[in-house]
Amino acid sequence: MSIEERQREEKEQRRRTIVDAAETVLAENGRDDMTMADIAEEARLSRSLLYVYFEDMDDIVLAVTHRGFQAMRKRFEAAVASHDTGLLQLRGIGEAYVDFAREEPTYFHLVAQFESRTANPEEAPDRMRKCLGEADRGLGVMAEAIRNGVEDGSVRADLDPVQTAMTLWGSTHGLIQLAANKGEGLKQRYDLSPEILVDSGLRFLGAALAGPSTGGRDEGD
Repeated sequence: MSIEERQREEKEQRRRTIVDAAETVLAENGRDDMTMADIAEEARLSRSLLYVYFEDMDDIVLAVTHRGFQAMRKRFEAAVASHDTGLLQLRGIGEAYVDFAREEPTYFHLVAQFESRTANPEEAPDRMRKCLGEADRGLGVMAEAIRNGVEDGSVRADLDPVQTAMTLWGSTHGLIQLAANKGEGLKQRYDLSPEILVDSGLRFLGAALAGPSTGGRDEGD
């Protein structure tokens, strides 16, 4: 290995160390209470060295967010690979997103916060463009499942894949947030558990997508 290659490898390892540390601090303290000093202490690096690799706190958080989008997309891909028909693939993606929110809450919250921001890809900094690109890849997995469903007859043929994928993402995200934020109130006021709310919501979306080969029913039924 040449000196230049070793230097690049060491630089990349240092960058990963900083992002690993930020991810740990985010899980423990949350975004609002995290400081550059916290990250430096967790990474066992000087605070000034963090600025050699990242512009500011937001730049580091975006690096963790990019990991979150990657983790989410991989779950979507695994869900697609595990089912035969497009409709079942979409149901699997919905369930994968629910599991993502429950099992990787730090990533889920960062993805949610990022999606609430307005960003023009042409004007966005490099780190934000990378997040936008990874988000598009996750959306692309959903759109491809819709195309698969149209081809095999399990999904309606009159749907635009990208627009429908965006709608499904937003709907599923809303269900998860509603269950998380209003779950106890829903249980007390309507005797409706958060789990049933999310599951029935996914079934409703599946039925709305169902094509001729399913008889208009969600294949998950």
